[in-house]
Amino acid sequence: MGLSLVPDSLRRPFDPDPQDHTADHADCPACKAANHALVADNLELAGMPFHAAAKSWMLLRRQSPSLRPRTHETTQGYLDALEKFFAGMRLHDITPGHIRAYQIARLHNQLRTTAGVAAPWQQRAGHSIINHEISVLGQMLTHCRLWHRIKPYYFPLSLPNWSPRDVLTEEDEAELWKTAAKHPEAALAYWVATITNNTTAAGIELRGLRLKHLFLSADGISEIYIPEDSVKNNSRPRKIALNPTAKWAVEQCYKRALKLGSCEPDHYVFPGRVKRNHWDPTRPPSRWFLRNSWDKLRQATGFTRLNPHDLRHHCITRLLENDVEPETVRAIAGHVTAKMMEYYAHHRRRVKYAAAMTIDTQQKKPVKSEAPPPARKRG
Repeated sequence: MGLSLVPDSLRRPFDPDPQDHTADHADCPACKAANHALVADNLELAGMPFHAAAKSWMLLRRQSPSLRPRTHETTQGYLDALEKFFAGMRLHDITPGHIRAYQIARLHNQLRTTAGVAAPWQQRAGHSIINHEISVLGQMLTHCRLWHRIKPYYFPLSLPNWSPRDVLTEEDEAELWKTAAKHPEAALAYWVATITNNTTAAGIELRGLRLKHLFLSADGISEIYIPEDSVKNNSRPRKIALNPTAKWAVEQCYKRALKLGSCEPDHYVFPGRVKRNHWDPTRPPSRWFLRNSWDKLRQATGFTRLNPHDLRHHCITRLLENDVEPETVRAIAGHVTAKMMEYYAHHRRRVKYAAAMTIDTQQKKPVKSEAPPPARKRG
């Protein structure tokens, strides 16, 4: 008996926007799509080619009110990477051998086919990314009740223990901002880096900023609100107060947004680019909206290994070094793991200890005179 695959018209993400529904929901495509996702038979999904199965599975996931848009976006990225390997394979044909072959191919970005060796992905992936991708595949197979036969033979790639990112020295920090300010082509990265360095809000979080999330005051406290659809957990949505430097950088981004067409409260501070020199203020930017500008910033400053997220860690370190309470740091930065906080606290204690040692008078040895004192005469 053949499989009744979901029509392409129903394989789009379900969006409850009223314009997607028909009057009285009669013969309604949106409702049909939602219903199919909710009642789809596991065996039907298991027999679909990977591409079709992934679309149907994502349609089902989008019905969950507990999953954020950022989560769906990330999951879709993992599925896109998996599709380059599994392509037309049906889910029930996937074996542990395929999983291991995928790990090797993804690590080296090499896939041997009858046509020769291909590089299907843009670049090699690290162990963590590959493990996340296989985890998404595992969730799909679990939904189809297929993962149990693969799980005993699946071995995730080993991950190194968490290690802290490099923190800029005061000299490096001063040199970074001084040089970056002189390069207009790196202006966007410079402004975002300045915001991150003074608020902990990284570029990936700032993507969801809309004009209504900016609270700029001429003489009072200025703030930005990191919205829910920009973060991946419940502890990250937050308001962050802006110091003068961060306020200046936010104002530059606001002026840029106005030039690119953002004018309504729901318009994005960083509008999505539709094509070269054309932006849509109603769309958020892509995950890579900083890539070109950031590459130019790194080339101009010489900090070739600096990543946008490094400055978030740098900001957290400086907050703790300035005796800000850990709970206040968490309120500013959102989620910070206990292990990361322990490292930052240790780093803070080490800085304080080094400072204390410079004024320890008991450790200083008495200065010896150059010549011995004259011998006393005997009486």
